[in-house]
Amino acid sequence: MAVPIPFAAPAGAAAAPLYTVTDLGTLGGDLSVANGINNAGVVVGYSDLASGSQHGFRWSAGTMSDLGVEAGGGDSVANAVNDAGQVAGEATRSDGGYAYPVRWSAAGVLQDLGGPVTNRLGVGNAIDPSGRVAGGQRPADSEGSPEAILYDTAGNPTELSTPTQTLGAATGINARGQVVGGPAFVWQNGTLTMLPVLPGGQGGSANAINVSGTIVGTVGRTGTLGGLDAALWQNNTLTDLGTIDGIQYNQATAINAAGQIVGTADPECQPCAAPEAWLRQPGGALTALDTLIPAGSGWTLQGATGVNDRGQIVGVGLHNGHKRAYLLTPAFAATVNFEPAGAPVPTGYAADTGAVYGARSGGLTYGWNIDNAVNTRDRDSATSPDQRYDTLIHMERTGSATVWELAVPNGRYTVHVVSGDPDNIDSVYKISVEGVLTVSGTPTAANHWIEGTSLVTVSDGRLTITNAAGSSNDKLDYVDVIAS
Repeated sequence: MAVPIPFAAPAGAAAAPLYTVTDLGTLGGDLSVANGINNAGVVVGYSDLASGSQHGFRWSAGTMSDLGVEAGGGDSVANAVNDAGQVAGEATRSDGGYAYPVRWSAAGVLQDLGGPVTNRLGVGNAIDPSGRVAGGQRPADSEGSPEAILYDTAGNPTELSTPTQTLGAATGINARGQVVGGPAFVWQNGTLTMLPVLPGGQGGSANAINVSGTIVGTVGRTGTLGGLDAALWQNNTLTDLGTIDGIQYNQATAINAAGQIVGTADPECQPCAAPEAWLRQPGGALTALDTLIPAGSGWTLQGATGVNDRGQIVGVGLHNGHKRAYLLTPAFAATVNFEPAGAPVPTGYAADTGAVYGARSGGLTYGWNIDNAVNTRDRDSATSPDQRYDTLIHMERTGSATVWELAVPNGRYTVHVVSGDPDNIDSVYKISVEGVLTVSGTPTAANHWIEGTSLVTVSDGRLTITNAAGSSNDKLDYVDVIAS
């Protein structure tokens, strides 16, 4: 991944805030916490009610809705939401009782995944595009912590550890069916792989995994002082991301397709400095989210729990002294999928169907140097992780368009580009963004897609994507552009 020199504001000029911040409100009490967000900008979490009970919520377009509880139950928590609007979480079966893993349908119907054994308490932590829930439950005797379990779309459980009680509850799942959790592991189709940790450290835990298989979490530090660092695993290689402002305990909690990571650094002591929410751009340093929002907002952002592929971030902070769920929205973001006209459009994406550069719906302006509609494809392949990986446009055929542009405000952008074809590997992918080589690789039978992320600066009002030297039969699947 190539990263150019960061854009610098003129001397004496105040940098414009990168995000707007929204207080998501409550369900009638004085506390709310956001735990997850999908690509439609739907947020889930939990909130106090005026009665003192705690219910899971779904927030969308300015409205917070109560997801409710089980019949006879008192409390619930929503932990994750997929692009179809299904929600994973936990709920009690009796007022004041312990929780069981649950799934809410897009219509808000609650399904208890806990099974008939009363002692098998547990949690639903993550949900994939098809509705499979990653989480876990205690053993039947209720001794020990919840064990890693994957619940299928019908609610049937598959225990991931053999023997049992060797893995904690699963915490993340992606569109490829890869499941992660602690101690740091990744599981797929019955194969369990333990992830590397720091030599001499105190183990680690994986918290989330993105669509390309990059994993984030935490690792125990070496040495006598102890503590935890945020961690990144890519191709089974560990990168220690450290911490922020010297805080002893730090964890990465979520990662999007572009590789943006969010997390929470918490001193875990009282009295101590307040926890800090942070963001890491691909290849960059951890940055406190408080420094990226408007000054005087009244917010202290204490934890970041989710980030979607449009760069929106959710978590919890203090807003004028009240503990509230928040949503951060980038100053500019555009997510575009390349596909034939009439093909299903992925949630949160705009469709590029090969038209010449011009104004599009949603206030965006983008397109090609010449009409390229004839070179769009929708493969409908079962091997594609999702629709973004199933559709494509050729940009290097005889007579095809070769340049794609997007109108953006001048400034710095994180740009994630994916190339590939579920049916063919007859390419050498080399694609540049603003002259920076961003995608570079040759697909194989085992890996049909090549992707990359670059941090680039735009100074002419148009972000430009082109074929790079050495390419052959370049194809574009989708692109994420996020102000950085």
